[in-house]
Amino acid sequence: MPATLRTPSIPRVLRGVPALAVLLGLVAAGISWIGSAIPSFWFDEIATLMAARLDGPGLWQFLQHKDAVHGLYYALIHFWIQVFGDSQVALRGFSALAVGLGTAGLVVLGAKLAGPRFGVIAALIYLVLPRTTFMGIEGRSYALGAALVVWGVIALISAARRNTWWSWALYTVVTIVTIYLFMYAGLILAAHLAYLLFAHRDRRTLLRWGISTLIILAAVIPLVRAGYGQRGQIAWLSGQPIVNAWTTLVEPWLDGSWLLAILVIVLLVIAGRRLPQILARFGTPPVALAAAWAFGPLILMLIANSLFGPLYTSRYMSFTTPGFALLLALAASVFSRRWLVWALVAAIALASLPTYLAQRGPYAKQNGSDFLQTAQTIAVHASPGDAFFLQNDRTTTIRPRLTVDGYPAAFAGLDDIAFVRSDIERGIFNDVTLPPRKLGKRLEHVERIWVAAALRTTPEITEMKRELARHGFVERERYPLGRTVVTEYVREETR
Repeated sequence: MPATLRTPSIPRVLRGVPALAVLLGLVAAGISWIGSAIPSFWFDEIATLMAARLDGPGLWQFLQHKDAVHGLYYALIHFWIQVFGDSQVALRGFSALAVGLGTAGLVVLGAKLAGPRFGVIAALIYLVLPRTTFMGIEGRSYALGAALVVWGVIALISAARRNTWWSWALYTVVTIVTIYLFMYAGLILAAHLAYLLFAHRDRRTLLRWGISTLIILAAVIPLVRAGYGQRGQIAWLSGQPIVNAWTTLVEPWLDGSWLLAILVIVLLVIAGRRLPQILARFGTPPVALAAAWAFGPLILMLIANSLFGPLYTSRYMSFTTPGFALLLALAASVFSRRWLVWALVAAIALASLPTYLAQRGPYAKQNGSDFLQTAQTIAVHASPGDAFFLQNDRTTTIRPRLTVDGYPAAFAGLDDIAFVRSDIERGIFNDVTLPPRKLGKRLEHVERIWVAAALRTTPEITEMKRELARHGFVERERYPLGRTVVTEYVREETR
C-alpha cells in the first residue's frame, strides 16, 4: 500500500518532525546567509530598499505608479529594516530566514507524504539547489514566496484530510497571502488541483477546494488589475533572449550550474525508467504533486508568454523549486540501498558548490554590478566636505547613481553636487540631477570631487570632464572597478 494512504499512522510518523524541521530550517538559513555581505546589491535589491524606506503614505503613493505586485513585500521589508537596518547582511538575512522557513516546511510536507526520512531528503536537496541559494542571497520576495507556497501545500493536504471549514479557511488565507506576495505564485493552484485529483477524488473535497479557489481568485482581483495596469514595467523582457531550452529547463531550479544539470538529467532518466517502482512505493499523489508543482506553473507561464508576453524570466519560477526538490527526492529514494540515496544527496550538494561560490563573488549580481565597490572606494578615500557626481544615465539599471540609493551611509558628510530631488513616490527609481553644464555655481566652493562613471565613456561624463576642466579641476587618481571607474578630481592650485 502506498505510504500516502496510511492515514491512521500519520500522527506516529510525524513524531520528531518539528525538531527536524527547525534544525534543517536553521541549517538552510545559515547556508544561504553565508557570504551575503560579499556581492554588491543590484538594481532590483536597491529598488527594494528605495521603496521600503518610504513611510506608509509614501509607499502607498509609490504603489499607485509602480510595483503594486510587490507592495506586501515592500511593506514587510519596511518594518524589517526599521529593526535590523538596510545593510546587505540585514536585507538578505530576511531572505535567508525565508529559505529556512521553506526548508522546514519541506520536512513537514515530505513527512506527510511519505515519512520523515523522505522529508529530510527533500529538504536537504532543496537547501542546496542553486536556485534556493540564489533566493537566500537576494533582497526580493522569491525566497518568502517559495516558503509560503510550501506551507500552502501543507495547508491544502491538511484541509483535504480534515475537511473542516477552518482548515479550508486557513488554506484559503495562506494562498491569498502567497499570491499577494508574488502574483505568479497563483499558478500553484494547478498543482493543488493535480494533487487532489489523485489523492482525494470525492466530490465533497473537490467542491470545498473549488469554493476556496473562487474566494482566492476574487480576493486577488485588485492585485491582478493593478499588475495589468503596470505591465509596462516588465517590457524590458521583450529585448532579452530568455526563452530557450536552458532558461526553461535548467535555470528555474539550477541557476547556471551545468554540472548539476548533467547529474539531474541522469537521475531523472533513471527515475523515469523506474517510474512503476516509484509509484508502487510512494503512491501516485506525491508524484503527481511534485511533477505538477515543478512543471505545471512553468508550462502555463510559457503558454501565457507566447500569447500575451513578454512575461517570463527564469527567476520568476523560483516558487517551483520546492516541487523540483520533491521530484529529485522521489527519484533518489527509489534506490533500495540507503547509502546510495545519501550519496546522491551528497553528489547534488557537491555539484551545486561551484555555483554557490560563484553566487557569492564580489561581482556576482547582474553581470557584474559594482555599486558596493563604488561606495567603498569613495567612503575610504573621500574626506568630509568633498563633493561627488555619479553618472545618472536613465537608460540602464547599472547606472552609478544608484550607488547612493543602495549605500547612502558611504556618502555621509559629502556634497551630492548634482542632486535636485527624489521621485521615488512617483514610481521613478531615479533621482533627478542637474546636467554637468548647470553645475557651475555649485562647483565654486568645491576643492575635490569624486566622479563615478561607467568604464565606457558616455556623453554625460564627457560633458562633466569639460565642465571640471573649465573650473580648474584636474584628475589626480583613478580607481577602476568591475564596471565602473571612480576618479578623483582636485583644483589645480590645490593639487
